[in-house]
Amino acid sequence: MNNYTHLILLASGVLAGFIDSIAGGGGLITIPTLSLFLTLGPHTIGTNKIAGTVSALLALIIYSFRGHMAWKRGWLFTLFIAVGSFLGSSLSPYLPAPFFRGFLICTCPLILWVLWKKDLWIQTESSRSSAKTMRLTLAFLGLGCGFYDGIWGPGGGTFMFLSLFFIVKLPLLTALAISKLANMTSAGISLINFARQKYVHWDLGLWLTLGISAGSFSGSLLASHKSERIVRPTLVFVTTLLLLKVLLS
Repeated sequence: MNNYTHLILLASGVLAGFIDSIAGGGGLITIPTLSLFLTLGPHTIGTNKIAGTVSALLALIIYSFRGHMAWKRGWLFTLFIAVGSFLGSSLSPYLPAPFFRGFLICTCPLILWVLWKKDLWIQTESSRSSAKTMRLTLAFLGLGCGFYDGIWGPGGGTFMFLSLFFIVKLPLLTALAISKLANMTSAGISLINFARQKYVHWDLGLWLTLGISAGSFSGSLLASHKSERIVRPTLVFVTTLLLLKVLLS
């Protein structure tokens, strides 16, 4: 690698880390960047998991330090995220992408509609669901989000956060914190699985991770202070970017 490569990886890492720490979707920046140097496929996705693991870990530390983490629910959701991620990353090298393209084309406009409906964002934690219903909901959502994140990845953290906030109805920063725990676990398991199959380029991934670290640290600090003002616009940006990526690919 030359200095030009290092600068590209570092710059894209900073932007991806900032976005990912707030709303997920950092892979929308890092995967196209890695595809400049690698053939788009398992090698790119596997290498991207280095950055995804570190980004989520740093954001989790910040959110936890500020008291936004609900560990009991977080670990339950994350357990099923881990199962889904392992299954997804095991199947990823063999499964075609058209299904996911169609899935994203259908869901991205729906997500944008939800983001623009301001009244949906005014909520408190739900107390009407039974403990059993809550566990089943977390398990089902965890399996689905983990499978998607393991098999492909871009927008996986966004789907985790939106599931926790709108379906489980957790407070905004609690949903963000749990999504980072889940995203870190999913990315870490996928990384191990891809590395086992020799689909990880550590040199490229580690340079990207240096930028990710700076972006993730600053983004999670900003979100902790100005959550209402920054989370929705960032989600709109990430979802629009995801939709454009799918439509133009």
